[in-house]
Amino acid sequence: MKHKGNYVDFTAQRNSELMRAFKKAYSEFPSNDIHKVFEIAVSYPCSRFWVSEERAMLVISSLMKGQPILDTMLPTKREMFIEILKRYQAARKRQPNKPFFDIVFDIVNSPAPKFYMTPGSAMVTYYKIKQGHYNNQKRIHH
Repeated sequence: MKHKGNYVDFTAQRNSELMRAFKKAYSEFPSNDIHKVFEIAVSYPCSRFWVSEERAMLVISSLMKGQPILDTMLPTKREMFIEILKRYQAARKRQPNKPFFDIVFDIVNSPAPKFYMTPGSAMVTYYKIKQGHYNNQKRIHH
């Protein structure tokens, strides 16, 4: 679970891609139904999976141990981790000696088929971007 105020390295990149996706969806499917525009926007492919390598490693490791970690997740996040797990299993077969971290790192940083965000979550993020919420965010280093 991420903590309030936690700033992830890819947040600016995700926000930039989300804004582009929204503008593309709105230009291709102009609609008075803003929820529908966000539904289309989050379905577009993006440059990576919007999850940290550490979180992905924890979830994939838990899944491989048979732990029911997906049970408490929102459907969009569950779907994302199932896709990452499928890619992990395929990569492990191709490169059985490659370290776990390296495989997960490569997957998380590879193109994703969609944002794996709910339209509502994308809308909240969009308005936070527009209001400058992310402008003064600093990364927290431990």
